[in-house]
Amino acid sequence: MSETEMVMESPEAEACVMGACLLATPAYDVVADAGRVLGDGSALSPANEAVWRAITALHGRNQPTGLPMVEAELRRTGDLDRAGGIVRLSQLASAACGSGEVEHYADLVVGYAALRRYRAALVRAEQTARQIAPADVPDAIRAHQAELDYLSLGESEADAHYGRLGDDLHEHVKSLEESVEASAVTGLRDLDEVVKLRPGNVVVIAGRPAMGKSAVTLGIALANAASGRPTLVHSLEMGKAEVNNRVLASRAQIGLHRLMDGGPAIEDSDWTRMLKVLPDLKTLPLWMDYSARITPSRVRNRIKALIRETGRAPLVIIDYLQLMDTDQRGGRQTAYERVSEVSRELKIIAEDTGAVIICCAQLNRGSEHREGKRPMVSDLRDSGQIEQDASVIILLHREDAYDPYSAHAGEVELIVGKNRNGPTCTVTVAHQLHFGRIRDMGSEG
Repeated sequence: MSETEMVMESPEAEACVMGACLLATPAYDVVADAGRVLGDGSALSPANEAVWRAITALHGRNQPTGLPMVEAELRRTGDLDRAGGIVRLSQLASAACGSGEVEHYADLVVGYAALRRYRAALVRAEQTARQIAPADVPDAIRAHQAELDYLSLGESEADAHYGRLGDDLHEHVKSLEESVEASAVTGLRDLDEVVKLRPGNVVVIAGRPAMGKSAVTLGIALANAASGRPTLVHSLEMGKAEVNNRVLASRAQIGLHRLMDGGPAIEDSDWTRMLKVLPDLKTLPLWMDYSARITPSRVRNRIKALIRETGRAPLVIIDYLQLMDTDQRGGRQTAYERVSEVSRELKIIAEDTGAVIICCAQLNRGSEHREGKRPMVSDLRDSGQIEQDASVIILLHREDAYDPYSAHAGEVELIVGKNRNGPTCTVTVAHQLHFGRIRDMGSEG
């Protein structure tokens, strides 16, 4: 083994920690100290990992972790040879560090493990760079960046989410004296009363085609940005021109069809109204991504860039979920597997970054065959994982989509079918789809 490989594996530091655990006494629980740093022992060499598993198994049963007990445990599990036998256990015990030094050496072990993983990631990136086609370079860079982001979290991220319940309970009770402001708003008064958009929330807005999903989410994006909060929209279904037309139609109250046609179809008064709203629209903290291929790593990178630029986690809108790709390159996934993976990754991204993520989603045809045609959460298409991961699920229903002469023409029901931190109910709003927008009932302008 070369000197570099010896340094990378840090056998001396591992031996110091394992030896100290083999000499542990009830008076000073070094196993617990080491466990806070080493976790499951994946940072250790295979032989020492086997020893560590035996030590933690005994410790978990409140049994001594001395050399004879660890030897017996390794024999019981059939791992004694893998651990190097009784001779190596004796060598580990003789290499023990002092009880007060265990955590320092354990930190060193974890640091070397992180260095090994980092170097392995660089080797994989270099191998990929030698083989990849030029057209696939952006995807390869995003995948490598996602891997580096994961490695950069290290064990400290897991430690930040671990601790005794009572450690922070007093501070939490004290924090309840102040009201908590929602980190994002929908701009729909009644919906904001029911659904509080908190950091880490994933909200799914689902419906059959032409129910107004894009109108709702684009309206939310504009309202949130108008409140001064950073907002990011990933538009997989609509291109830049169509989105711009919808924004102008909504804000300037111009018939969307006239903007789509352009030229003579746009009246003089339309131009006047557009010029009036342009200054405000240009200053909105609203960022757009029209890339046809969106992956979770791309969403994460965009969020992190906006946090660096604005100092706040943004509201993120994805239109729509089932069009997203995973970060996997190669191999085949079913639609169910792909959507499940994307859904879970978006939940993790929201929790890690503090962003609120709102996803449009398609429903299957189940509601079409149901009396009243009202959708249900179980109608979500492609994956039940969406229902599990979402904090809030809002289903869109328009009676006038099926019956133009309905007594409820012009209305959209926002059926809150899941609300992890609030009530489930139905919020009725008005649609002005000729302007490409959704409004509160009875609102003016």
